[in-house]
Amino acid sequence: MTDIQRWTVGNATVTSVVETEMAGLPSELLLPAATAVDITAQDWLMPDYATADGALLLRIQAFVIDIDDRRVLVDPCVGNDKVRSLPFWHMRSYPFLDDFAAAGFDRNGIDLVVHTHLHADHVGWDTHLVDGAWASTFPNARHLYTQRELDYRRSQDEPGTGEVFADSIEPIFAAGLADIVAEDEDLGDGLRLAPTPGHTPGHTSLWIHSGGERAVVTGDLIHHPVQCAHPEWAEIADADIEQARQTRHAFLRDVALGRSLVFGTHFPSSPAGHVVPYEDAWRFAPVAALSVG
Repeated sequence: MTDIQRWTVGNATVTSVVETEMAGLPSELLLPAATAVDITAQDWLMPDYATADGALLLRIQAFVIDIDDRRVLVDPCVGNDKVRSLPFWHMRSYPFLDDFAAAGFDRNGIDLVVHTHLHADHVGWDTHLVDGAWASTFPNARHLYTQRELDYRRSQDEPGTGEVFADSIEPIFAAGLADIVAEDEDLGDGLRLAPTPGHTPGHTSLWIHSGGERAVVTGDLIHHPVQCAHPEWAEIADADIEQARQTRHAFLRDVALGRSLVFGTHFPSSPAGHVVPYEDAWRFAPVAALSVG
C-alpha cells in the first residue's frame, strides 16, 4: 500500500485510501485534446502528476472525512469481483479493505457514504460478495444519491457490459441504506453538496467547512491537475463537454479566489492542494500531507 496520507481542514481530518495508481497513461486516452508535448510544457506537473516524457499519472482513491463525531466515506472506488466493460476494472482483486483497515478505519464505523456521481470507479466498494450475493460493505452507513444521477446511471447500464446499478446500487436500496438527497444538500457538521454538472448530469462535489477553513472533494469535475492550466480540455467520459468546461472554469475561479483546499479525486501522489494563478489560467500547488504510515 502507499503511505497513509492525511490532511486537516479546521477541526476535520481527511484521509486518502488508495485503491490503485496508474502510471504512464498516454495523455490522449484521458484527455483527447492533449499531447505529450502539451504535458511536458507544464513543468510543474513533474514528478507528482506526469512523467518526463509527458505521460500522465492517475490514482483511484476514496477519501475518509472525520468531522465532529462522524466518519464519512467519499467515492468508494472500483471494488472487487465486478463485471466491467473496461479491462482494467474487470474482476479485480484489490487489497482495498486491508488498506482501509491499515489506515485505522473499521468498515462498520462509517456513518455516511457520499457519491459525487455513480460511475463504476466511485461506487464499487459499496458492495462486496458474501456467499455469492452482493452485500453492503458499510452496513451502518447511510448512502447518498441524487435523483438525476440515479436516472443517468440506469440509462447507461447495458446487459453484459457491467451493470453498475445491479451490483453496486440496487443492493444498497434493498438493504434500506439509501437516501435520495438534493444536489445542494446540507449534510450537517459543515458538509454540503454542491452541483458540479457536466461530467454527468447530476454530478456533485462535497464541500467541507470547519474551523474557519474550507475544502472541497472534486469528484470528476476535474480529472487531472493539468486541467487547471487547460480547463477547456474535456475528459474522455464527460457527458456534456461544454457544460463540463463551464463547470471547471467556474470552479477553478472560485477555489483560487477563496484559497480553498482542493482534494482531487483522481489526482495522484499529492492529491490535496491549492489552485493558484499561473500564466493565463491556473496551476495546482500541492499541500504536503502528514504521512502516518
